[in-house]
Amino acid sequence: MLVLTRRIDESLNIGGSITITVLSIDGDKVKIGINAPREITILRQEIYQAVQEQTKLEQWLADKPEPETFKGLRELLVSNSSDAFEETSLPSDPADAEKPAQQ
Repeated sequence: MLVLTRRIDESLNIGGSITITVLSIDGDKVKIGINAPREITILRQEIYQAVQEQTKLEQWLADKPEPETFKGLRELLVSNSSDAFEETSLPSDPADAEKPAQQ
């Protein structure tokens, strides 16, 4: 890691296309300005790590086959929901909705 000391309004250059300037210092906080081409993504470290973790999770989910237990559970839920739909279907005549069900 390169460690540099800069004062307010002093800059450093990275790769000829990125300039970082110290804008202000207030106690233990330093405000910096970054001038870089639009195609370069600039993220705070904690955001960068969260994006990396999300990308790994998405890749893992895309690569892994669905476990057999999920397929069985999905089939069970689909069959139960269609049975429940048939049992709770609405009467075709609104007047029949107020009549008690006959056993």
